[in-house]
Amino acid sequence: MRNFENRCTICHGGDGAGTDRAPSILSFFVSHIDSEIADFVRKGRIEKGMPAFPFTDNEMKSLIAYVRGLVAGEIKVEAEQGGSRGRGLLEPKPGSFQLGDGGTVQGTIMNEGDFSAEVRTADGRFHLLHRDRREDSFRERPIEPKQDWASYDGSVSGNRYSNLEQVNAQNVARMSLSWFFPIPEAPRLEVTPVVVDGVMYITTVNEVWALNATAGRQIWHWRQPRTQGLLSEAGAGANRGVAVKGDRVFMETDHAHLIALDRRTGEKLWDSKMGDPKDGYSATSAPLVVGDLVVAGLAGGEEGARGFLDAFKADTGEHAWRFYTIPARGEKEAETWQGKWLERGCGATWLTGSYDPNLDLVYWSVGNPCPDYNGDERKGDNLYTSSVVALEAKTGKLKWYKQFTPHDLHDWDSAQPMVLVDQNWEGRPRKLLLHADRNGFFFVLDRTNGELLRATPFVRVTWATGYGKDGRPILTSDNEPTVQGTFACPGYGGTTWMSAAFNPVYNLFYVRASGNCGIFKKSEEEIDVGERTYGGNTDRPPGPPKGSSIKALDIATGKTVWEYPVGNAFDRSGTLATAGGLVFFGQGGGSLVAVHAATGKTLWHADVGQNWWASPMTYMVGGKQYVAIAGPAGIFCFSLPDSLSAPAAP
Repeated sequence: MRNFENRCTICHGGDGAGTDRAPSILSFFVSHIDSEIADFVRKGRIEKGMPAFPFTDNEMKSLIAYVRGLVAGEIKVEAEQGGSRGRGLLEPKPGSFQLGDGGTVQGTIMNEGDFSAEVRTADGRFHLLHRDRREDSFRERPIEPKQDWASYDGSVSGNRYSNLEQVNAQNVARMSLSWFFPIPEAPRLEVTPVVVDGVMYITTVNEVWALNATAGRQIWHWRQPRTQGLLSEAGAGANRGVAVKGDRVFMETDHAHLIALDRRTGEKLWDSKMGDPKDGYSATSAPLVVGDLVVAGLAGGEEGARGFLDAFKADTGEHAWRFYTIPARGEKEAETWQGKWLERGCGATWLTGSYDPNLDLVYWSVGNPCPDYNGDERKGDNLYTSSVVALEAKTGKLKWYKQFTPHDLHDWDSAQPMVLVDQNWEGRPRKLLLHADRNGFFFVLDRTNGELLRATPFVRVTWATGYGKDGRPILTSDNEPTVQGTFACPGYGGTTWMSAAFNPVYNLFYVRASGNCGIFKKSEEEIDVGERTYGGNTDRPPGPPKGSSIKALDIATGKTVWEYPVGNAFDRSGTLATAGGLVFFGQGGGSLVAVHAATGKTLWHADVGQNWWASPMTYMVGGKQYVAIAGPAGIFCFSLPDSLSAPAAP
């Protein structure tokens, strides 16, 4: 095809698989539709060295058809001599490697470079190969010993605490960047990587990558086009990750579908619809695997969507149950909604929940009621908004609930982590649920029945003096939003959705906290379903902002043991705690920081110039511990020098 030969082959090669001047374009054509390809080619990427090509419609149609023929193998082009080594990503192809120890790995070569390669064998396993520089030959990098990070929070308990201790308070100062995987076109990255059997799975909106977790090299990539016209966080590009069960990877799409991909190939296995964007629904969160089910929540907390939680069978995508966070008119709980907003009351479920397999209960946080700041047409407690609900895992039936902010008028949703721990409480062992709420209180609940054990302010709070024996807040006066504006603390929230962690050794709960207050105003407005509404807004009070910090809370007293200021930058990084006596978090100045878990003393930092929207995680592959975090530029992964970590087998 003349246009391809004259314009494309000089950089991408006659087979489209890349040269030393530019990468392969085949995977780009696999993961993009024709209109996106045409737009990209016509605009070019001059900053990447690709000029714009003003092809006519017929020329573009012919070009796209030709390259798709290359992708499908219908057009055979002799690859240039020397193959593609050094060019980076390959299209998967059959092949084998003779290893330095005399063995052979044969299967589908997913990627190959000068220093590493990834091969999928017939049994579906990935083999991670690395070049032995002494022998100039490939050897297989062992997966064991390993510790997976198999879900959004590392475990279904919601607690970002890892028992890995290879990286510890004594040696963390030696940690450095191990690898970096760029995602230059991502609108923003809120993902927490998931690692299973040496393979890392990451997302941005409607895209999933499988990476070699020891080298950050792509194994496969799945993508579908973004949905146009979404107003929610999904429309802004938010997606927080995947869940994994067996050979399946589960992801929520921006238009409120739950999909399953083959973990080995990235092929879509099933696609189940949860909600419709025209009704205000979208999705951003990482699903949660609960036994044989996958539980998924929805966004749309300002679009007038009626919140619910869905569960699907992991094997087939068949719908198993649904729990509505807003009652239907005529139900008893609907009495807590007096006015016209019941049908559009929001109560979104957009943050990943937690699960206790022994109690077989799912714990899920529920968002704010709508409209956020004006409650004139939703008088009452507005169940089950700004609450945690405990649901029977197999049926979705409500076991108990705890509403942290009845009749919320300040956008203090409860979409913050629900951390499950088993600890002694006042002299006897209890099953606890720990939760730092956006309303400024730190809660300790008995997770078997929802009993409130303690509620302690962890930031400045002016709207309530505490919680009574009935479990309800004791309200102060003159804190409700007015047209003129009312001062109240916290402002935007004492914390938001950033991840939290609990260290059982020190009995400390680590949370990102904000000391800011706000001027809350309400307004009168009518909206249509699917439009964003707040019924008012929050203004910053006069004077410099108080900023945010990482706080370590003693769960027995609720008191702050130590505090680490992280500045005034807009930042969404949560915490990771480890048995190595460390707490990791992203700092507002653009650094990833490690502090001592007991004292908050700074032990290590890496300046990478990122405004964080995600929280760190950790995992082990081949006896080596890694710490990873997503920043706007991509995935950053850190580790100790090989001399300080268990080396891979020779």
